[in-house]
Amino acid sequence: MKLLIDIGNTSAKLAVMDTDIVHFERRYEPWKETFTRLMATFSIDDVRLSTVAGEDVELKEALVHLDIPVIWLTSSVLCPVKPVAGVPPTYGADRWAADIGAIAQDPDHTLLIIDAGTCITYDLFSADGRLLGGAISPGVQLRLNAMHEHTALLPQVEAENESAILGHDTRTHMLSAAVNGARFEIEGYIRQFMKEYPDLHVFITGGNTFDFAEDITCPVTHDPYLVFRGLSVL
Repeated sequence: MKLLIDIGNTSAKLAVMDTDIVHFERRYEPWKETFTRLMATFSIDDVRLSTVAGEDVELKEALVHLDIPVIWLTSSVLCPVKPVAGVPPTYGADRWAADIGAIAQDPDHTLLIIDAGTCITYDLFSADGRLLGGAISPGVQLRLNAMHEHTALLPQVEAENESAILGHDTRTHMLSAAVNGARFEIEGYIRQFMKEYPDLHVFITGGNTFDFAEDITCPVTHDPYLVFRGLSVL
């Protein structure tokens, strides 16, 4: 079995994979205790991880004591599914893992990979494996935080996955714009690329989930474990 670790901007997530995900959790204790507990429960052969956080000495020391192979994903690691061109050296490891996870599931079509987390990232790959470009925008919680932090009176509001088109008070006004603004943005990207690439397949992952309008007719795969699927094929 593989122990897969995704360290993002707001939390660290772990999964154990055999032929599929058999266990998932968010880190809630020190790394040493986490690994001791998981190793006692599962027969883990190696560790694969991606991180966008800074150096974590505690994590590195805990990994050394496991005495099993550890694979750190960076943008310099080649896609194991097929040749991929155009990935910049500054590419985030979690972003690259999600892309590999999508390519592993559909290597033959144009892919738009969307990660709706702290930020919303967009990566567009041609069917022949070229990264055509990408985009980054604030996620739902960042939009809400910005309204609170850069005004005198708007309150701090916690993100939700759904909101009415129009609110009825300050809090729901903010939620409407943050949640639906993010959804409309994502739909706009999908509609544009549907026009340009008839074979488009969209993969969506991340902490925020969205239901799309009926005119979004291309295949859309919601996969909360997309980063883990990319790590698992390394």
